Amino acid sequence: MHTPWRIVAILVALATSPCIAGEIPGLAPQLPPFHERDYEFTFGNDFFGRGGEIDDLRTQQLIFSARLSTKWSAVLDHSILTLEGVPARVDQMSASLGHELFAKVAEDRVDKVVAGFGVRSVGRFAGERIQNGFHRIIDSDVEDFPYIDEDSTDVTGWINANFYRAFAPAARLQRLNNWQMGYWLRAASLITSGGQWDTSATALAVASRSSVDIWFGLRRDWRSGYDSVVLRETAAAEDDLAVVVGARFGALVIETVQQINNDASYGQLRLVSTGRRQAGQGAGYSRWGLALDFLLPDVQARITSRYRGRFLTAADSRWREFVIAAVALGEPQYENDNSIFVRTRQFDVGLELERPLTDAGNWLSFYTSAGAGWRTEKLVGDGRLRGETSQSVGRAAVTMSAGLRFNSAGDEQRWRFRTQIGVIATLPVSDADLQLSDSTYLVQQPAVNLTVGFSADFF
Repeated sequence: MHTPWRIVAILVALATSPCIAGEIPGLAPQLPPFHERDYEFTFGNDFFGRGGEIDDLRTQQLIFSARLSTKWSAVLDHSILTLEGVPARVDQMSASLGHELFAKVAEDRVDKVVAGFGVRSVGRFAGERIQNGFHRIIDSDVEDFPYIDEDSTDVTGWINANFYRAFAPAARLQRLNNWQMGYWLRAASLITSGGQWDTSATALAVASRSSVDIWFGLRRDWRSGYDSVVLRETAAAEDDLAVVVGARFGALVIETVQQINNDASYGQLRLVSTGRRQAGQGAGYSRWGLALDFLLPDVQARITSRYRGRFLTAADSRWREFVIAAVALGEPQYENDNSIFVRTRQFDVGLELERPLTDAGNWLSFYTSAGAGWRTEKLVGDGRLRGETSQSVGRAAVTMSAGLRFNSAGDEQRWRFRTQIGVIATLPVSDADLQLSDSTYLVQQPAVNLTVGFSADFF
């Protein structure tokens, strides 16, 4: 087995580490600097656990990052923090803009320095609903941690420097079976107006070939300036030296960070769209496609199939038209009551329109859809109401969605993989009352959710 594939085997074994630490909120996750990410979605959660029951500290983290132009980028981070021993919980929301101060890119080296500013808030941002919604999907335990009385917002400033050097020039790649070897150094630091200071330094060896990158090395994190109990304990767990193993396979990135002294670690799944802006892609009018989305904060999984149609558009229109059929399911938490969940099933059909937003290839597209179908809901108890269920009620419902799709990988003559982000609104024709235990609850209510996911298109 070649050395890079030994590293992959180690990565697969380690990627199941318990996720009780995470990235610095407000900074984009690390990616070899020779890649320009147009869009990235990062999901860290404790289903990466290696068999333990740990669900604590930075237990779930969602990060969206996007390149707005050649110099500007943006990051949005949502972190769920819990402390089992108290028990207590709080959520973090961070948003920031970054500007590239310096960049030097050559065949065997990359130097980049990005600085930025933003805000970081601590409070109640639907973290309990999101965490327990995912737990219901994977049949895990519901977490009953009360929110602490913490509500604050700070201004942030940060800097992120990346340096890459190849060990061998391109002419010598044949000796390495076309693997390009190099090293990658990264240093990042973020400070807030509230006195918190987060810093990380990383040194990694990198092997790259075609659409595959593999990295391995060490990372040291420092955290300081946190006062409240949940934030303070989370910072203490994240302040450590760790072993890093990561890999990119086209649009998919898997990374695990195994801490050495604190016995803490975290794993991530990431969908990345890199370097596709200038790709000379064709019209991209696929015959059919399949998409998987997750809805937040009312967590549901939604699978959508698309088939090419032409009912509203002309043959020369830049709009692409599809007939869609979708099914969604999940058990989102009922408002702020973590003892009641809504078992939801929905099927709908409709039309979708999609249009490229740029002339330089079709790396970015806008889509919108509308449809109608049938939605059933049933209340299911947990905790103090474990074992209790209600009757099921069904209603006709209208669904509308809109969002963006980013090309990530594929052969434009045969198939294409894309990441997507958007919003979806569901409007049942009327509400309904359901009885659970001795109380009545209103269901079949209008809802608006964020959607994140990916799609595969076939030509």
